[in-house]
Formats: sequence, C-alpha cells, structure tokens
Amino acid sequence: MVMASAGTNMPGGGDGSPASAPFSSAPGCRMRKRRRLAPPAVPAAGSSEGAAAGPSRDKHKRVRPASPSTSSSSSQPSDVDSEQGEEGGVVDAAEEELPPAGPPPPPQVPAAREWPVAFGSLSVAGRSRDMEDTVSLRPGFCTWADGSPMHFFAVFDGHGGSHVAELCRDRMHEFLAEELAAEAAAFPQRRQQQQQAAAVAPGEGTSSAAGAGAASSSAQQAENEEEEERAWRAALQRAFRRVDALASRACACGRVASPPCRCPLSGSSGIVGSTAVVAVLVRGRVVVANCGDSRAVLCRRRAPVPLSDDHKPNRPDELARIQAAGGRVVFNNGHRVRGILAMSRALGDRMLRPEVIAEPEITVTDRTPEDECLILASDGMWDAVPNEIACSVARQCLQDGNTAAPVDDAAAAAAGPEPAARCSNAASLLVRLAFGRDSWDNISVVVIDLQRRE
Repeated sequence: MVMASAGTNMPGGGDGSPASAPFSSAPGCRMRKRRRLAPPAVPAAGSSEGAAAGPSRDKHKRVRPASPSTSSSSSQPSDVDSEQGEEGGVVDAAEEELPPAGPPPPPQVPAAREWPVAFGSLSVAGRSRDMEDTVSLRPGFCTWADGSPMHFFAVFDGHGGSHVAELCRDRMHEFLAEELAAEAAAFPQRRQQQQQAAAVAPGEGTSSAAGAGAASSSAQQAENEEEEERAWRAALQRAFRRVDALASRACACGRVASPPCRCPLSGSSGIVGSTAVVAVLVRGRVVVANCGDSRAVLCRRRAPVPLSDDHKPNRPDELARIQAAGGRVVFNNGHRVRGILAMSRALGDRMLRPEVIAEPEITVTDRTPEDECLILASDGMWDAVPNEIACSVARQCLQDGNTAAPVDDAAAAAAGPEPAARCSNAASLLVRLAFGRDSWDNISVVVIDLQRRE
C-alpha cells in the first residue's frame, strides 16, 4: 500500500520488488538511498539498488536487509525500525520509542452543565416602627454527594420581636448544611443497597436485554432523583425542627439558654416567632421549604408559578388542623389563631402550641430554560403586590439591565455566584412598589436571576 504524507512518498520496499522502480526513479528518493545505504567501510556495490543487499555494520544505525529470507527472533523489531527509517532516512537506535503498553487512556468526559445563579436583595422597615425581618444569602453553602454546589436563600419575617428571625438568619443554613452532609454521606450506601436488591430480582430473559437495559437505566435515574428528593426533604425538616427547638429557648437579649433566660427582656418571649421561606438551588432543581406566610414565586414563560402556599389560619386544611388540635380561629383585624397570630405555622411561638406548628411544606421543582427569576419575599410585599405584577416588574428590570449577549458557560463557571447589581435593582424596585402601594409592614425581597446574563 502506498501512503502519501506532506508531499513525501514512501518507498515500496528494499527487496527488489517491481513496486520499487517508480520510487527509485525520483531524484529525491535516490539521494536519500545513497546517503542511507553507502557505509563508509564497506565497498560499494555495482548499482544503487544493489547496495541494499548489505546491511550497515554501524552499531547505532540499522537498515532493513534486502532479503527477507533470513529471519530470527530479532527480525520483527528490525522490520519495524526499517519501516520507520525508509520514510524519514536512517533512524538512530537511541531515538526509537515504542508506544506505551496497555489500553489507551479513557476519553475526557465533559463537565456537567452548571445552571446559572445570580442574586440580590433588599430589606427595609417600611412604615413599621421596628425592623423584624432578616434575609440570608449563602451561595455555595454546601456540596451534595455528587459534588454539585448547593445555594441557600431565605427570608425570615419575625413577629413579637426580631431575635427569632435573627436566630434563623444565623443558624438555619448551618443546621441545614450539617443535615445535608449527613444525608450525602448515607446516600451512596442506600443507592448501593437498592441496586443490589434490584439485581437479585428475577429477569425476563435475554431476548430483550437491550431494551431492558435502557429501561433499567432510565428507571435507575428516576429512582436516584426520588431518593435525592427524599434526602433533601428529610434534611430540611430536621433543620427546621432544630431551629424551632432553639427558638423556644431564645431570649430577646440574644441568649439561647435552657432553662429559659430570666432577664427583664424575657417576659414576652413565649409569643415571639418568625416565618421562614427557604430556597435551595442544586443542579437543575429548586427546593423550597415554607413555614408561615412568606412566599416563593418562580417566573416562568412570563407567568408566575407559586412554589409555596401561605399558611393562613383561614386556609381550609389549616383551619381543620387547628380545630382538630382544640384551637380556634378568631377574626380580629383578620383571621388569627386565638385572635393573636395571623399565620398558622411559624418557628417559635411556644405559647401557641399545638395550634401553631413549625413543620414546613416542601416542594421540589425542576428548572427549565424558560425560568427567568425566583422571588422570595415577606408578606409586606405580597400583601401589596400580586404575583403577576411582581414577576412582570422583576423580569423587565432584569432585561433592561442586561442588553449584552449572554456569557458562555466557562466564563460563568469561572466567575461563580456573586451578588449582581441587576438583581439588587429588581429587589429595590419591588420594595419601592410595595411601599408605594401603602404597605405598612417590613418589606424584604430576594431576587434570584435564573438566566445566564452579563
């Protein structure tokens, strides 16, 4: 076979075969053969073609012998060396390198797609005399079992005082990180046990092995996602319970003590609590845990998608639960538990148990390329601004502040999550809109941009 590379012809052999005639007629080829086959200490042969009959005696240079009849245990490497030498001239034995033994290295697997995240927030007292709201922004606060970063965002709306909301701001993400780490450590073992249980199940024959393999792969992926959701829900529930246990012992002076603090500020701590709406972003999913009347709304395809449901005492299922616990809902400037609290779930409020509970409602939502932003806010905004208007304002603000083309994946991954001015501007505009619509409560807003923008 004749191969051409970079305009250099390869000789057909050195055994006097007919294929060697056209190649030896080329001037360049004859010059190379004379330089290669004319040893200094051996008499020259009758022709340039006949010089191939006597191999060189140089210890460091080898040339393919003319006759293939003589073969020995070392003839195979000589053939390999001579083939390399006939393409590029005489080959030095010290420069010969054999390819490494063993299978080739596996191909590089591209990194998984990293969903973008940018955020901003604003929290103001508004027309209220005291500031009882807090906001927590913790990008990359934890890492899941597969190495995926997890981002934490939350709004806490305190009532009766600010110390429970401040406790939630300072400790909720820490407790959740600990619980997620425990779940991540146990997650591979649970998956292995499930796979072993599935492997011992009887098969359906070998005729449909290919189709069964594809179906099994998709089923395993679905089971893996379900197991992840169960782990995230369990971690969030335990984190909320731990914060609630601390909140029941928290005092307005800042101490968390057991037995309860007896300072002058501890008199009304039994009816002090806080709502909590927590959003955790991991890979292509949004996990929202809500306890109280704060709210999380996803803007998708120019329409609002509520990811939480307000815990109001007049909500039918909450009203039935309160009545089943022996409590009652009294209308006192709105529906209130025992005529005191305007929400049916909250952290703290130990004097209103068992009617008021701290159990969060958790939703897991798959992200799509059509998701534009996620809004977390206290009832100070939602009571004045409907979901549709809030999504429209935030979306327009994010678009107006980003006229450039989206950045590529590598640049966004290198930049990492950080507060963005466009998100802070959107949160500020929503706060001013709620204030202009006569909101009398504290107003706290977090805007998370889910599109990749500059």
